[in-house]
Amino acid sequence: MAALPEGSPAPLDGNLTNLFDLVNKPFSLYVHVPYCSKRCGYCDFNTYTPSELDREDQIESWLNSAVKEIELARRVLKEELTIDTIFFGGGTPSLLDSNTVDNFIQSVKSNFKLKPGLEITIEANPDSITEEKSQRWLNSGINRVSIGMQSSTKEVLKKLDRTHNPDNVSHSVDILKKSGFDNFSLDLIYGTPGESLSDWENSLKDAIALNPPHISAYSLVIEPGTKMGAQLNRGEISQVNDDEVADKYQLADEMLNKNNYSWYEISNWAKRDKECKHNLNYWLGNNWWGIGPGAHSHVNGVRWWNHKLPKVWRELLEKQNSPALAREVLSEDQIKSEQIMLLSRLRTGLGNHELDENRIENLIANQLATLDANKIVLTLKGRLLADEVFRQLSA
Repeated sequence: MAALPEGSPAPLDGNLTNLFDLVNKPFSLYVHVPYCSKRCGYCDFNTYTPSELDREDQIESWLNSAVKEIELARRVLKEELTIDTIFFGGGTPSLLDSNTVDNFIQSVKSNFKLKPGLEITIEANPDSITEEKSQRWLNSGINRVSIGMQSSTKEVLKKLDRTHNPDNVSHSVDILKKSGFDNFSLDLIYGTPGESLSDWENSLKDAIALNPPHISAYSLVIEPGTKMGAQLNRGEISQVNDDEVADKYQLADEMLNKNNYSWYEISNWAKRDKECKHNLNYWLGNNWWGIGPGAHSHVNGVRWWNHKLPKVWRELLEKQNSPALAREVLSEDQIKSEQIMLLSRLRTGLGNHELDENRIENLIANQLATLDANKIVLTLKGRLLADEVFRQLSA
């Protein structure tokens, strides 16, 4: 499980002093639901299976604490802000009872304004999508579902410890469409040890055939502390080489472009006007509050993160205290560096006015970027070597 960053102790009341101009900036809620029926072999997110939690901290107890954190956010932020996007992530948020999801959204409505037609996304495992849930989600205001497809090859799913049957992806999409959803995403992972280029091509074909408005494709990173990390250390699996990973990214970009998907962020492609607005708020450096164990937040250059254990998160909120473990105030240099890193990931590009002209010329000469209307935009080669581009731009 990923370690939290270091920072200064967070005040128990969660007080923020930098609340200027919040009403004129986009504001999002990230909602962390840290429950899974089984831990995937590659996962280092803050998630828990039922056997890993005390009776008081099972999934049924989540709503009460999440509502308390919504109320805390309203007190700390002082103003009745308008929420632009809400994103239920995890974990497996689709394991939540439909009434729980609805009651949480009602709590948000009681404490904040909601932007008309705001995007509300829920992540879902294909096996946990039902007709009843789908209809209830839609009635509650959820209008976007992110389905964890990962692969359509059974052997790859088994290697990842995914529990779903690949046939259930198309079944889930049918359910969503029949319920009235016109916005959903399929999340894919490439670079699993043992996955052939043909396996990956078939996964892309199967995903495209379902005609989702949005597709995400992430390269597998095997993290220390995960089951796959231990398998790698024992020599049971081998790290996939960079050339093979690059081939799979290029294949994805080629196939998606041919089928009317445009890249708008290095790992994300969408049909027209179907970009994920919530994630764009992150990449554009806007403000958000993270609800739930281990969730991160950012408001006007102050970043903080909650205690990871559901028990600690719950007990602090029961005392009307902030569940934040630590926080950091970003310096001007940090803010600028993060803006460069985040904005250069986007197809809309990074303004060149604050960057060294020689560095820009070097990127263009090496075919890593183009200059379009005074915006630096990564080429396909630049996306493949994005880390090197970030280093050059930030040096």
